[in-house]
Amino acid sequence: MEVDGGGDESAAAAMADPGRGKKRPPSPSTPPTPSDDGEDSDDSCAVSDEEEEEDEDEGEEDQEGMHRPFTVDDFPRLSSDHSAQTEARYRFPDLRLQGPLPLILFRAFNDPLTDKRRHWFGSDYRLDDESEINVNSARTVDCLNGCRCHSMNLLQLIDLKISGYRHTQPGRAKIFGFFAVRDDLEPLRNYVFRHAIDNYEAVSVKPKTLEVFALQAVHCLNSNSVFGLKTHLRLRDEPKPKGGTLIEGCTEFTNILRSTSFTETVRLYGEKCGLGVKFLLLVNAVQATVDVEIIHSPACGLNLKLYAKTSGFSDVLRLFRGVAQSSHKISSVVAVVRRSHLDLCIEGSPADIDLGEKLPCTRWEHRFGAGFHGTVEEVVKLGDFTTISVKVTWKAVSKLPP
Repeated sequence: MEVDGGGDESAAAAMADPGRGKKRPPSPSTPPTPSDDGEDSDDSCAVSDEEEEEDEDEGEEDQEGMHRPFTVDDFPRLSSDHSAQTEARYRFPDLRLQGPLPLILFRAFNDPLTDKRRHWFGSDYRLDDESEINVNSARTVDCLNGCRCHSMNLLQLIDLKISGYRHTQPGRAKIFGFFAVRDDLEPLRNYVFRHAIDNYEAVSVKPKTLEVFALQAVHCLNSNSVFGLKTHLRLRDEPKPKGGTLIEGCTEFTNILRSTSFTETVRLYGEKCGLGVKFLLLVNAVQATVDVEIIHSPACGLNLKLYAKTSGFSDVLRLFRGVAQSSHKISSVVAVVRRSHLDLCIEGSPADIDLGEKLPCTRWEHRFGAGFHGTVEEVVKLGDFTTISVKVTWKAVSKLPP
């Protein structure tokens, strides 16, 4: 792996933004308007729900041809037994051609049928320890005695998608459960998707797929990582789920050795559905901690969307979508290639108060240059009644030995 920089504070400072560490005056916001040619700019972070659906529909059409995508009717259903997972490539020879790259779904560490002493990678990632890691407790590099920071390959999750499940209930699907990740540098649970049964995520259903997008930010991961998941579906307003678990198990990403950054989608196949995981592998990357605080919002609340793009890739990271009030804080961590940038986009409008009309939406966008150290703060004005503080702090995940 190529090692970029490290150990030279002056070089890092030269690459840094000259305003780093200083609070700037409020940045003006502009209403979202299309470009002169009727298309959005390539640098725009904003993605509407309609655009997302159009992009996905076009993607499905592109896959049709010699090897059409799996449908709900012929979708492979596999148990988490290791022999069933490994034999699937022979039972379904077109598994790699009719969908994303398949990964083996191992039994969950806490599965009653699992011998915890002989789990495939239980000891490597300390799966017996269910302690949680979050943005505030993530490891940092101590440079008090001299900077030895260097960049490394990092994984950045983009979204999750449940596919191949036949949803027979009317309306949106109510998803709850968890999807957690941990790496071999700091093997503690980092929740990407985590909802209790009474705090389910309601998602729209398409004929072929049931989608779940991660609303919580992902901690930057080493390229050796393990994913654990357990997802349920709540039917109607029943107090308990019916039909058991949708998909449960774990898998490992390891030895992803590439010389350039890339985006990839993989899929885990369970007994009732599949789970697609889209991610970025960023070569020579550092981490950006994004702290957003609502300083002032309309009395009715603020419909807030926080998006990001990293390192020049077009994939949109959905860091937050929901209603926020004054004093609400959002913390996210995003991996960024060392000599690249992080694009942030904030969209906000007064929360719907049943006026029967669409309220105006205001958008703010900004680009932050990557670095080993430093903090950049922005004060954002969205309209006349909303003020938001944005702080981006740069950190290295690893350092060179003394």
